[in-house]
Amino acid sequence: MEAKVIIVSVVKSNKSENNVWAVSITGEEQEQAYCKSAWKAMKFAFLLKKQTGFYIEDDSLKMLSEEIARQKAANAAEQPAEQEVQPEAEQQPEAEAKPKKARKPRTKKVQAEPMDVAPVYSAAEAAGLIAFM
Repeated sequence: MEAKVIIVSVVKSNKSENNVWAVSITGEEQEQAYCKSAWKAMKFAFLLKKQTGFYIEDDSLKMLSEEIARQKAANAAEQPAEQEVQPEAEQQPEAEAKPKKARKPRTKKVQAEPMDVAPVYSAAEAAGLIAFM
């Protein structure tokens, strides 16, 4: 009998042109889950690994890691274009900008100093009528 392994594969979505990641276990007919991104598929695969104790196929991990790195590189390329737009938004008149709310100053927490307290005795104890055993 072959050991069960968690595999991740790319499948075509019926609803859109995007690819969907299917996480499944070998030997089972149905996939465990469909994920929209490689990051979510990797998270689910590790969750499934923790729950079941099965190993994740090395090729699946390699494929997911490469896809995540490619998506991060694409997002990094888009970041400078978004940062160029932000200075234009700052050039708006200051009258339109919302004023910041004033914060209350923080107060220091003061610890109470220990006080010397004299013991209180009742009249019966003072007279020696109560014996302690």
